[in-house]
Amino acid sequence: MKALALVLAVVFFIIAILYATGVLQVASNHGGPHFSHAALFAVLGVLSLIWMRFQTQPARRL
Repeated sequence: MKALALVLAVVFFIIAILYATGVLQVASNHGGPHFSHAALFAVLGVLSLIWMRFQTQPARRL
């Protein structure tokens, strides 16, 4: 599951960059960057990294 979370994070960050630069236009009538979509995918990327962190074993406490 860690690998899946990391792959999803990378994909979400790439999509966020493409939306922010205006390269990616999915279901849109006008050109230009879509910062709200970029912010959404950036948040999804961060959440995927948090998910990856929770997949690791907790540190042992003595």
